[in-house]
Amino acid sequence: MSVGPRPDQADPSKPSSSKKNFNYGHPLAIAAPGAGTSLVRLGWFFFLCLAAGTLSSSLLGCNARVVLNSPATGNSPSTPADPPSPNPPSDPPSSPPSNPPSSPSSSPPSNPPASPPTGPPASPSGPAPEPILSLPSEQASSAASFVGSVGVVTHLSYTDTPYYTQFPQILSALESLGVHSIRDGYYPWPESSPIVQAHQQLAAAGIKCDYVVPYVLTTTPEDIEQFAPMVRDMDSLEAPNECDISGECNGTGAGAVDNVVAFLPTVYAAGKALGVPVLGPSFTEQASYSEAGNLDREMTVNNLHIYFGGRNPGSNGWGAEDAEGNSYSSFSWWLDQAAIDGPGAPSEITETGYIAPSAITTPFTLPESVEASYTPRTLLLGYMHGFEKTFLYELIDEVSSPGYGLLNGDLSPKPAFTALKNLLSTLSDTGAAFTPGALPYVISGGDSNLNHLLLEKSDGSYWLVLWLEEPSWNPVTVTPIAVTPENIGLELNGAYVTTMDYQFDSSGNVTEKNLTMNGYSASLTISDQITIVEINPTNPN
Repeated sequence: MSVGPRPDQADPSKPSSSKKNFNYGHPLAIAAPGAGTSLVRLGWFFFLCLAAGTLSSSLLGCNARVVLNSPATGNSPSTPADPPSPNPPSDPPSSPPSNPPSSPSSSPPSNPPASPPTGPPASPSGPAPEPILSLPSEQASSAASFVGSVGVVTHLSYTDTPYYTQFPQILSALESLGVHSIRDGYYPWPESSPIVQAHQQLAAAGIKCDYVVPYVLTTTPEDIEQFAPMVRDMDSLEAPNECDISGECNGTGAGAVDNVVAFLPTVYAAGKALGVPVLGPSFTEQASYSEAGNLDREMTVNNLHIYFGGRNPGSNGWGAEDAEGNSYSSFSWWLDQAAIDGPGAPSEITETGYIAPSAITTPFTLPESVEASYTPRTLLLGYMHGFEKTFLYELIDEVSSPGYGLLNGDLSPKPAFTALKNLLSTLSDTGAAFTPGALPYVISGGDSNLNHLLLEKSDGSYWLVLWLEEPSWNPVTVTPIAVTPENIGLELNGAYVTTMDYQFDSSGNVTEKNLTMNGYSASLTISDQITIVEINPTNPN
């Protein structure tokens, strides 16, 4: 596979942010004695009161401390609501799609908790401030739902690769990585086949499979229905892959699109009978979406392939803009296409990734260290854009797609594998299902490149993922780009306290350190490598 985008670099996306300050009041003045009081008698009165160890508050008034809570306006963007082929066109199509999905809200939440907590947090650095702050709350998403949205592409039927010859190591790598979903191909193998047995082992390990059904006109829904109980890991079915350019649907272009649309009812009927989602066909050309038309009746999930041509995943894309003002290969551009052939369907990204060869000399490839930064951010942004699942292409380097693997051909891990493993491990949650709540907090500082995702685990802890969505590599000139870290403040309201800071690096490793607070505030330095802040209730139940 190769990537050949146009060589004009696009600006990264710039989500909004703002700042929040707090102003505290001053103590009230002591009331003065009434007019006409004898200073001598007043002096004796003071002397007697002090001698008795008391001071008459009725005479002197009340020394009160008043705290004025300013309304919060912090930069807590709203929480979240696919990919091109590895061969994007050198000149993106110019005809605009229609009916884009509504964009997620970027305005900060503004509703404080209904019942503010009544006690200040214990501060490792000294007594906490007296007041309980009223801050805007942001709705969290489930950490488990994010982890469950991550998948990886495999090719278990490639008999001349480690997928087949070293499957026990492949299974071990998938379990170590922490993914629960793979994407692979369907074929009516007999139950005695090593490939069927491999899928059975995946099912036993809790790993499910999205099966891509190839364009074979003799395939019937009954064939697929009989296959499913054998493999035991079928999670969804998918229409044939990239028919508009692959040549595997009896041609290419519009004719191949028409062929896959005509074949789609076979896949849909099998999925309906089995009670599993049916993903529509993936396309690479803009014109293919209008050619296919509305496929909502023949699929339950739209299917997109998003590749960024070596650019950072928050890139605005490149080339001509569509009618909605989005450029080719940005998340928004692909959602515009999804609104054409599946306006009523949710979407998944069944392919995305980067080419990270050992020697970086080819445009639109990138170093393994940059891949380690971009890969977790791709998954986070996909989740924030509302994609139900995002599959990375692919697990290992193999002859048909060199450089794409999270593992080298000898199954040694690349930094991106390590980064993803640490991300999923940090956010993993095996507790019971629950409804996530909202966290009152404010981020101060940082510019428009500061991104975040707020997650909650079943134990009531919140996990705030932060990063700068900026490019650190120029894929055209094949040179690095310096990213300047930014200092931010994190304000909590007294009912919660930061406990740990998980800092990722360019090797994919993560360093854990205690994150103490100064009163209600914690300070952090954020870069293009992700940072995860663990936030716990001050008084857990």
